[in-house]
Amino acid sequence: MSDIRLLRPEDLPLCRRLEGDRGWATDEAKWRLMFEVGEVYAVDAADGDGLAGCVVVTPYGDSLVAVGMMLVADRYGRQGLGTRLMEHALEVAGDRVVELTATRFGRPVYERLGFRPTGSLTIAMGPMRGTASTSAVRVATPDDHAALPALDAEVTGADRSKALAALLSMAERTVVTDGGFAVAWNAGPHRVIGPVVAPSEEAARELILAAAHGADREVRIDLLDAYPGLRPWLTGLGPAEGPSALPTMVRGAHRHPGDRRRYVAPILISMG
Repeated sequence: MSDIRLLRPEDLPLCRRLEGDRGWATDEAKWRLMFEVGEVYAVDAADGDGLAGCVVVTPYGDSLVAVGMMLVADRYGRQGLGTRLMEHALEVAGDRVVELTATRFGRPVYERLGFRPTGSLTIAMGPMRGTASTSAVRVATPDDHAALPALDAEVTGADRSKALAALLSMAERTVVTDGGFAVAWNAGPHRVIGPVVAPSEEAARELILAAAHGADREVRIDLLDAYPGLRPWLTGLGPAEGPSALPTMVRGAHRHPGDRRRYVAPILISMG
């Protein structure tokens, strides 16, 4: 099998071909964000046909790394390639805490490598009714943009300023309230709402509604465990939940860093 190599943005079509092999369909805008902010590692297929596998590593300062998009082509499954890619990701992470969201197939690999479950993530997608702004939420100003990384760092325990800058530059709508914010951006058929930071469930509802306001497509939001009441509330507005919750996992600490009680939704499943 070939060596693991760092991909470049022009290799993006190879990644999309690989995920198509596994029945995944990540929008190109999400892949471009992962390439801009993170590091995409891959192994070339021995038969010369694209990639055998890949993994995305997104470093956040000196304290945290998010790992995602760990994919192995079906014809190279059960040959240890997934473990090899994850071990490489952990080498890149070094002493930093590593977090990820697992699939049913990937979880056994992660547990063998020392990850422990910490919570869950539920995908919700679909048309959303009743979106509107309230007096408690307003559209972010440039001054707000400058203040968001510090608030985000309180909640995630890491410096994610590079990722936030990239996201804000492509956002359709960024809204803020006292102690919270939400970023909404378009990726293919969805308006993605994330990250979302909120000091209370009520504030989270207001931020989500304001972020979805004016969307010309269906909404997608990946809800974490911060406020469990958000899940039935959101599905009551139209978006449907995925078939099952996905476990969030961490390695190198007993829990995710920061104050995750206020962390409502990630940037992406693959980026934390």
